[in-house]
Amino acid sequence: MDLGVLRRFKAHRSWTVPLIAGAILALGIALGGCGGDAVTTVTHVDYPASTTTTSVVTTTSEMTPVTSETTTSLAETTTTTEALSNAEILLPSGNVKAMGYIDKVWESGGKRHISIDFAQMLTGEEAKQAAIAAGDLAPGEELDNDYYIVNENTKKREFVVSGSAAIATSTFGDLGMDHPVTWGQFKSFWSASPPAGGEYLHQTPWWIERKGSVVISIAEQYLP
Repeated sequence: MDLGVLRRFKAHRSWTVPLIAGAILALGIALGGCGGDAVTTVTHVDYPASTTTTSVVTTTSEMTPVTSETTTSLAETTTTTEALSNAEILLPSGNVKAMGYIDKVWESGGKRHISIDFAQMLTGEEAKQAAIAAGDLAPGEELDNDYYIVNENTKKREFVVSGSAAIATSTFGDLGMDHPVTWGQFKSFWSASPPAGGEYLHQTPWWIERKGSVVISIAEQYLP
């Protein structure tokens, strides 16, 4: 680089920096004459289940403080901490599913109720070994159907049935598999005079799905 140019560049820099600093100082003095400083504080906090961003603006007494807050939360999921029986299945939704024998269906206090005795439906080698252990199958024999129902605990459990619960049968009359029925039809299976084609349904295992203590669906377990 030409030495003359270099000298001019250094001389130009030597007065430019103080000039910029002076301008910034003057601007600060001018703002101070307006009655105070405006301070903006932004806080960002990350939580495991949500993200919250809060902005707070503080000004002089002549101005009205402004506060704004925006919160975004993750979708809530239903969970359960209750102790489940070995016949119950905890679903990803947090609901609980189980199969059992319903021995009573009734209404009380404007609510629908059922009483159920949970059981387990085993298949394959597990079913075979359970049948042998129970004395219902000799070693070396095969099950007529590839399932075996185990009922180790005969405790009855009572639940409220939701008024919007879906109820389905697979062997009632000629309706076909997983056919919906009304609460009135369902309840009649446990009456003194069950409908034609449904006389045996009070002895059939049923699956229930519940949310907490409220049953939201009931479905007959088809037995071949």
